[in-house]
Amino acid sequence: MSGVRQPTLRKASARLRGLAVCVVLSTCLFGYVDPALAQVSSGQAPVGSGGPSQPPLDPPVERPLASGAGMLTMGDWILSPTLDLYTLYDSNIQSSPTTKFASSGFHYHPAVQAEMDTGLFDTKLYGNFDSTLYPSWNGLNTFNRQAGVYETYAPLRDLTFTTQLDYTHNTSASVVVNSIPAPITSAATPAPQGAEGVVATQQTTINPNDTYTATINAYKEFNRAFLRVGSSFIDTQYELNPTQDYYKEGYNGGIGFWFSPIFYAYADANDVNIIPAIGLVSNSYIARAGIGSAQIGLYQGSIYYGQQGTAVDQGGGTAGGDVYGGVLSFYPTAVWTMSVSVDRVRNRSDITANVQGLSGLGGIGGLSLSAANVSSNSSTQITSIAYRTNYTLSEQASVYAVVSDTRISYLDMPQVDNSWLASAGIRYQLKSDLSLSADYQYTRYISEQPLTSFNKNLVSLGAHYKF
Repeated sequence: MSGVRQPTLRKASARLRGLAVCVVLSTCLFGYVDPALAQVSSGQAPVGSGGPSQPPLDPPVERPLASGAGMLTMGDWILSPTLDLYTLYDSNIQSSPTTKFASSGFHYHPAVQAEMDTGLFDTKLYGNFDSTLYPSWNGLNTFNRQAGVYETYAPLRDLTFTTQLDYTHNTSASVVVNSIPAPITSAATPAPQGAEGVVATQQTTINPNDTYTATINAYKEFNRAFLRVGSSFIDTQYELNPTQDYYKEGYNGGIGFWFSPIFYAYADANDVNIIPAIGLVSNSYIARAGIGSAQIGLYQGSIYYGQQGTAVDQGGGTAGGDVYGGVLSFYPTAVWTMSVSVDRVRNRSDITANVQGLSGLGGIGGLSLSAANVSSNSSTQITSIAYRTNYTLSEQASVYAVVSDTRISYLDMPQVDNSWLASAGIRYQLKSDLSLSADYQYTRYISEQPLTSFNKNLVSLGAHYKF
């Protein structure tokens, strides 16, 4: 195994060294900028949904400690138990093009987080169960669970280290798993809310699996700039077919800085080695750089350009191409925001299908709004256009909506697939500890290939209670 890994790891190391040189040079060249302009910074790494991270404008301030007043406590620990209950209807539970299992269902999600924050160290222990029951199709019931610890160490206001250990069990697995892993979603690291948190429900199959993840990250703020580096180690084990097991070893980094009062530059990269239980080792990466703006009048935007690619060891082939796009946000009022984004990925591949079956090769990243993923061994040009909006109706109520179209053009054949998504929802804060929600998502995948197209309607009504 070690002999197989060396070529891929050398390629990854070369790219990471290049990223490190760019980061150091950028920091040296732009480390001093005018300290004018102001925004509050918390000294914490920004959390987003994949878009550029806007650099801080003000020095970090002291982070207030949670008092625990009015909350459940156990010694120095603050306890935050929650319970989510949903009823739902799913017209195509597995997003299958051949066998559509439709059913009403009941979803329950009890969770608890215990936090002890001393200022220097902030420790969060979390755990949850996530289950969906389908009376019409008991064989598709899910019983997922998760437990972990998230540790933050902040020796300085502008320097933060975080580590996370996570165990997740999933009853179902995606038909095509992304090569670049997504961030862990947990009570300690929640997903974005509203339109920014919408992702398409992709094709799945019953395939119970356990995933063990360890991450470590460092985040440093400078004068109107930031630098972050991190790594992740992921081991996935399948109960029914251990030959599908794989191990991922990833490294990532990013930098951002203001080079004028209204414009900033940013760059980020992610490099992952994928080591399957049986077969060839592969390496996938994505790197991009771009320019963003502060809000100018009612508008704010950003653009980027980069490269992505995959290489399979022992002459298994390579794939890759350009990635570029941008987003324009519009703020017509203080309670209404909207944005339009355009993203394009080109992937020219000479990886053969039989090689893919012998490697841990997965799907092309960046297709969170597509109803089906695209394998890295496909030569394609993928264009995604999305509209997102959030509107606050009152102090208690808010709504969101997302509409997207993803066009997948195959470069080696006259075939074009389309994936549509429409999603909308409303949130209502009934009491300080109880909120209600209603959500709808429609996805449709249209392909010229037989037995490939499908559609899905998912409606849910839920209640979220915080003890």
